Amino acid sequence: MLMKEFTKKLKTIKGFGDAKAKALYDAGFTSLEAINDADEDDLASVKGIGAGLASKLKEGVKGMLETQAEKPEAPAEQGEQKVIAPQLDKEKKRLLAVRKVQKSAKPDFRQSGAGEYKKLSDRWNKPTGLHNKVRYASKGKVKLVEIGYGSPALVRGLHPSGFREVIVRNAKELDALDAKLNAARIAGSVGKKKRIEITKRAGALGLRVLNPVKEG
Repeated sequence: MLMKEFTKKLKTIKGFGDAKAKALYDAGFTSLEAINDADEDDLASVKGIGAGLASKLKEGVKGMLETQAEKPEAPAEQGEQKVIAPQLDKEKKRLLAVRKVQKSAKPDFRQSGAGEYKKLSDRWNKPTGLHNKVRYASKGKVKLVEIGYGSPALVRGLHPSGFREVIVRNAKELDALDAKLNAARIAGSVGKKKRIEITKRAGALGLRVLNPVKEG
């Protein structure tokens, strides 16, 4: 549990604030379950807690856990999709994190002269011309696209979630996808009625849709 969420929950118990919550978190009690399973003596040994607060803490946490267990799970709305994660090995997870850092430092590739002439767009275009400054990577000019800016080969082309995107135009095309590896993206030309149909079918197959639509 994150420190912010942990503190927010403990502050509902009388006598506990940011300082005491942080002391418990730093002592290794990082979840409500950990506090519930701990002995009062162990909790009382944390700086600023003591025997009285330890007893009150145990009682308060027990009540919160019982409330959570009794609270029924809210039914999913029609058309709503649960977040589905891909099955990735450690190396792919590591390389996705590396790619994220690389992309944050990657320059904006623009064609030579973009920003200087209205007729030239910002999209990349290979520089031509004998004296083109971008070709020679002259200082102060836009960056030249080079192989060193490429993403790691193992995760190249993957969606940031780790799935490989597949464009679908109807519900039947979902049957050919692997829910552990692929995620569907509904084509832009597809109408709302068919989008709802695709989203429902993907939910039944356990597939993730990157641009789902809700009915209504």
